[in-house]
Amino acid sequence: SLHDALPIFCTTCHHITKDNICPKCRSPSLSDDFGGLLIVFDPEGSAIAKAMNIKEKGRYALKVR
Repeated sequence: SLHDALPIFCTTCHHITKDNICPKCRSPSLSDDFGGLLIVFDPEGSAIAKAMNIKEKGRYALKVR
């Protein structure tokens, strides 16, 4: 299926998933139209993670359309 080939991102929290609902925030609003990939290892020490309100390690899109 398409979801197996392309990453999809939550339009609410920008987390990457292969599910139909975001596992982080439970939003059903997902998109494969994104710009930039952010991998967060240390959310407390990352200015970008703080600016995006990311509180957990993981892979996120910088922008989701």
